[in-house]
Amino acid sequence: MKRKWILPLVLVVLALGIGLRLAGNKKKIDAAKQPVDRSAFAIPVNVISTAIAAVEGSFSVPGTLEPYDHAKVMLQAQGKLANLNVDLGSRVSKGQVLGSLDVAQKQLELQAAELQLGKLKKDHDRYKDLYEGKAATEANYDDARYNYESQKVKVDQIRQQIRDAQVIAPVSGTVVAKNVEVGEYVGATTAVVEVVDVARLKAKVYISERDAYRVKEGAAVTITSEVFPGETFQGKVTFVSPRGDASHNYEVEVAVGNEKAHPLKSGTFVNVRFDTGDAVPMLAIPKNALGEGLKDAYVFVVTGDSADARVSRRELVLGREVGDRVEVLKGLQANETVVVSGQLNLVEGSKVRVTTTK
Repeated sequence: MKRKWILPLVLVVLALGIGLRLAGNKKKIDAAKQPVDRSAFAIPVNVISTAIAAVEGSFSVPGTLEPYDHAKVMLQAQGKLANLNVDLGSRVSKGQVLGSLDVAQKQLELQAAELQLGKLKKDHDRYKDLYEGKAATEANYDDARYNYESQKVKVDQIRQQIRDAQVIAPVSGTVVAKNVEVGEYVGATTAVVEVVDVARLKAKVYISERDAYRVKEGAAVTITSEVFPGETFQGKVTFVSPRGDASHNYEVEVAVGNEKAHPLKSGTFVNVRFDTGDAVPMLAIPKNALGEGLKDAYVFVVTGDSADARVSRRELVLGREVGDRVEVLKGLQANETVVVSGQLNLVEGSKVRVTTTK
């Protein structure tokens, strides 16, 4: 009987041993997964001290080029597209007929209506002569005149329906989209093609409230693009919005001359440089101080004494760009210490060691 209990007892002991071993390994693994407390380690950083200083009157803001004229060519009628005589890239002129719906039935209706109009005109003229010669009553003449005038209206309506079935370019430019193919049904609000005119371009940019009072319509501006390094294009301010947005930025529209030697395309990213003359005081920081560039801008500000210096993250509202620096409208004050290098390793509350101050 004792031998019967030996094997189960051995198995139980083995199971307990394996369980204890696994439990010990799990504790080691959990300990390895614990985050290392690096709060006691000081991360070396370079910093600057912010200050308000006079900056030259010229400034640059980014923008994107748009066509001066951009039209979606729609029809005022509906039906099957019978022909379309343009392709992508085709040059068209304002008022040019680009295609048409199937108007064969309308043409037959027009022919019948014109024949009826001719007959009614003869009736009208005959009754007019008879009425003037006292050989017809006024009622007979009024009926003939009414029928004739009504048919004229009907003919004009059919002619207008045929004109409405034409695809006509509202602006001169280049075809950049064909949304319908020949044989397809076209609704009254369907854009058959799209035409853009890049002979003239415009850029919409946003400037600060302070600059909006100094930039005037008609002022000359200089446009640059990374597509043509070293080249400059001339432009002119055509509109300064009288209304700012929630961040006190104002929309400005700039007309850009498109030179044949270096033709620009719609959608190109550009920088628009305004020259407003007098230098103005502002708080500006290097662009490399920004944690994620100009979009969703923030910086790390050093606080505390040198023995326990730590950083806090500040969200910024930026203004204009001035060379490799950018204006700070909100989020910083003068005489604060801002990290300009080493911020990639920082989080809120990180301990730092200042190595260089500029």
